[in-house]
Amino acid sequence: MEAKATSQEEAPVLSKDLAAFALAFLNGWNDVLNFRLYKAFTLRHTGSTMNLGINLVERDPLLVKFFAGVLVHYCGGCALFKLLDTKLKGRCLSVIAPVVLALQASNDQLRVRAPASKLHMWLLAASNGIFNTACAEKFGVLTHVITGHYQKVSTDLVLLSVTGLSKEKLRATRKSGLILLSFLLGAFTAQAGGYMNKSLVAQCSKHRFGIMGMFYAAVLLLSELPASRLFGKAVAPLTQ
Repeated sequence: MEAKATSQEEAPVLSKDLAAFALAFLNGWNDVLNFRLYKAFTLRHTGSTMNLGINLVERDPLLVKFFAGVLVHYCGGCALFKLLDTKLKGRCLSVIAPVVLALQASNDQLRVRAPASKLHMWLLAASNGIFNTACAEKFGVLTHVITGHYQKVSTDLVLLSVTGLSKEKLRATRKSGLILLSFLLGAFTAQAGGYMNKSLVAQCSKHRFGIMGMFYAAVLLLSELPASRLFGKAVAPLTQ
């Protein structure tokens, strides 16, 4: 009973599933913002690797530098998360949350100072490397690469209709479906937001990635913060 009570007190505000759905929503929003500004994506780097190879052949030093920098910063973000997680024995989310916010907000500042440059995208790549790795290792799911979720849902529906699925596998299928829905809703609301009050959109656009960083940081913090510390008593974590 004592062990159970201790475990209950340590339950975070956000469950792993709910945190993953929140990150999938934010990633959908993030992809729209990145594509609008950079005509590129910082969450996943198949395109960056392809462009690096192409421009090595074309011998374009500026683009080689840019795409190599994107990949180096993304890998640096992944490595930083792993280093902190190892040093802090698995309790690093509250530490890396402000790092994510700082990187995102710094991008906004540099973008104002050098609007013609794209090098400030490197900071977003580093930030994305941090929370993508956090999601994969802490929540046990990828929310920035959704092709695999489409594959899982479509093949599991075949198995469900032919042989049936166990409760555990059905739960995993539903989880993939909710991640897809969350990502889609994020992309939809990001695009729809552009048609809201123009003055409000203009003001928010100046701090677009900093605002996103606040939400990313909040999800990371709440997925590690004990619910008892926030609510004053032991409660079960928020789930879907």
